[in-house]
Amino acid sequence: MLNDIKTEDRLRTDADSLDRMIGGDSPGQAVCEGCTRIISDRFLLRVNDVSWHEECLQCAACQQPLTATCFCRDSKLYCKTDYQQ
Repeated sequence: MLNDIKTEDRLRTDADSLDRMIGGDSPGQAVCEGCTRIISDRFLLRVNDVSWHEECLQCAACQQPLTATCFCRDSKLYCKTDYQQ
């Protein structure tokens, strides 16, 4: 019986730790740089040390989605074509 209690407490503690690591219900939740809304997606998309929703990451010049690669100049993100201009 005591073994069950110890296991349950350990599982609860591990779940709480995991929740804190992924930002669940904490004031430090990630905010999207593009739309300024809280990111509740399962994974964070981080570019230049800031977080983004996948659909908000787009070229500063042509507004095309940046799905595979992006290039940075003066803190702005660009597709390859616009970066080379």
